[in-house]
Amino acid sequence: MALRLRRNTWDLVVIGGGIAGLTAAHHAARLGMTTALLEPQPAFGGQVATVNELDDWPAVDSTSGVELAASLARQARNAGVYIIDQNALGLSYERGALLRVEADQAPLHAQRVLVASGARLRALGVPGEDRLRGNGVSQCADCDGYFFRGKDVVVVGGGDSAAQEALILARTCRSVTLVVRSRLKARRSYRDEAAKTPNMAFIWDSTVEEILGASAVEGVRLLNLRTGERSEVACSGVFPFVGVTPNTEYLPQTIERDASGRVMTDESLRTSMRGVYATGALRAGYRGDLIHAAGEGAAAAAAIAGELPQTYP
Repeated sequence: MALRLRRNTWDLVVIGGGIAGLTAAHHAARLGMTTALLEPQPAFGGQVATVNELDDWPAVDSTSGVELAASLARQARNAGVYIIDQNALGLSYERGALLRVEADQAPLHAQRVLVASGARLRALGVPGEDRLRGNGVSQCADCDGYFFRGKDVVVVGGGDSAAQEALILARTCRSVTLVVRSRLKARRSYRDEAAKTPNMAFIWDSTVEEILGASAVEGVRLLNLRTGERSEVACSGVFPFVGVTPNTEYLPQTIERDASGRVMTDESLRTSMRGVYATGALRAGYRGDLIHAAGEGAAAAAAIAGELPQTYP
């Protein structure tokens, strides 16, 4: 491994330190592959790092996203994964069968690459959002919910993330209004809990047109998609959870993607680029739960080990 490290050449380079990437790197190292993982953020876990209490991880005791990710990172290091705190900037073919991963300081060379850089929360893209971000606009209930204790807030979205964040905020806020574009698509357990939460209300068939306020959030302007009517709701905070954008900017445009920009893979998690695999939230078909992220990471590592040449070309 020392020789390969000096050449900066690896059996596998994993891009992304979320649950999928950490699991894949750990399993790859245990299967005997020299493995490097690129993650520029000081904390691992991606979006899950913002969750204080995970409810979709089959652990014996409750745990936070930060704790889970830190534990996986420790296990990966113990297994021999070399973690590099740099960004991936590009991906291309190099000599022979090797792949070249451009990074902040120096390129890495690999026989196989696993892209697991996840996705980021999508913005609403409405007037007032950018201007009031950090002054009432937030996308992390666990991080910022304390600032809205005893106040009225609006959560935008109808999926698992929106419902989960709304339920967290309802513990401390005076009221939580969930603005839903069509129907509530969150899992049944979230829908049932929301129905029993007295300080939660719903506004259906509506979108946010503008976030109101001069130096801090004072309310939102809504558009009813059925009637065309506009209304305003007073609030001190707005939490948008309207989907995600995959982090794929560093990937070649030739890699096949679906209409939403997610990377297409086959049943073995191979992309259309030879030697490159994809797992987690940037992959088309990803189901969204942590257990699926971990499962995909382990499956990708096994698939790569099964086809990887044992010597460099």
